[in-house]
Amino acid sequence: MSDKFKNLMSPLKIGPVELKNRVVLAPMNETMSGYQGQATEEMNSYFAARAKGGTGLITTGAIMGTRLAAKYVWQRNLNLYELGHVQGLHQLTERVHHFGAQIAAQMTIGFGRQGHSNDHHDLAPAATGGLPYEMSLDMQPVAVAAGCRKFESPRANLIGQNTREMTIDEIRSEQKEFAHSCQLAGIAGFDAIELHGPHGYLEHQFLSPLTNKRTDMYGGSWRNRKRFLLEVSEQVRYAMGTGVAVGCRISAEEHVEGGLTREEMIDVALDLQALGIDYISLSDGGGYEDAGHLVPEANRAEHFPDQAAEFKRALKVPVICTSIHDPLLAESMLVEGKADLIAMGRQLFCDPEWVNKVAEDRIQDIVRCKRCNICLTRCLAGVPPRCPFNPNLGREWAMDEYKIGPRTKNEPMMPRALGAGMPALDRPWWKKELSYMEDSQYVFRGPGPR
Repeated sequence: MSDKFKNLMSPLKIGPVELKNRVVLAPMNETMSGYQGQATEEMNSYFAARAKGGTGLITTGAIMGTRLAAKYVWQRNLNLYELGHVQGLHQLTERVHHFGAQIAAQMTIGFGRQGHSNDHHDLAPAATGGLPYEMSLDMQPVAVAAGCRKFESPRANLIGQNTREMTIDEIRSEQKEFAHSCQLAGIAGFDAIELHGPHGYLEHQFLSPLTNKRTDMYGGSWRNRKRFLLEVSEQVRYAMGTGVAVGCRISAEEHVEGGLTREEMIDVALDLQALGIDYISLSDGGGYEDAGHLVPEANRAEHFPDQAAEFKRALKVPVICTSIHDPLLAESMLVEGKADLIAMGRQLFCDPEWVNKVAEDRIQDIVRCKRCNICLTRCLAGVPPRCPFNPNLGREWAMDEYKIGPRTKNEPMMPRALGAGMPALDRPWWKKELSYMEDSQYVFRGPGPR
């Protein structure tokens, strides 16, 4: 291993989980799950390829953590809100662990105004009612707009459906169900839970004054607008005990007049840290209307290192900076203390062996992502991504190198614990669904927020 990238290849602990290096597969919706929200061989092999390629932490795309959330999703997302979803996801985590990586489940409590149901007369539950979004081609990155026109994507002009304001009883119910779903992720073998709070989805909608017009305890003042995200985070942190890391992904700022500022989001991150959240993962922008920050082209990602540096100076927990494709820039950011971990999404679409090539100082062999966003264009159409520079993207399922065979003689029967404080297998947990609040004797036995 080359010393040229010794910081990038050095281990790091996030909460109870030790990562072998500082490279993270950023969460993306790969549109590879089944239409009932189940894990597939296509998805398992895709993640296995990035794990075998050396990535330290694999992060899934957003997993729908409640029944209500799963009703309002227009893409193929994973579901995890009942025991029936656990088996397929356990096969995924086992595959990723076999190839040497850790894996985080990015769990979402809902898409809110950015969700869609099959019933267009339905009202999507959101922070505030009556705020549908509209994303025209003019609002999208140039490459995405060009691709949508070329392929006549049915999602070229996204128009959200009307929304209704969530009731307080509904909020409470969703929070309880979501905390329980995160525990199911622990059963499935995930090493970390990443709470999904960025770029315009439900938790972000409660934070932003542009999308939260409530007049009750969840709206109005900054303290009230933070309440929903912080309540969710506290419940999940308690539910997961001490054996599973819990992080949160947030937008660093909204970049629009009257929107969330960087200073406000640093304040949110400090609150999350105080609740015991183990790491902060940064995204950017306010949502679908501002897709240029969500999936940046090269000229829209230049501010990310300085953005991350401000969060890093304010926080004690690790900070993940996203969309860094250049290994030299990634190494320099770690040396200068601008971030603790480096995340990339489309670059690992393009070259799953990025980490191994960097570790061996073969950066000239890296297949560089051009940020053409053809992968995203296909996802907008509801089909799995493809890449003009990686013909095997989405076809890993046909490659034997990403499959696992029978257990070897030296491989332990139970390779890792499924979370500290996990109920023993003879507990009633395995016989029925248990509510996080109502059956608290069966939650993880951790000491609560740290």
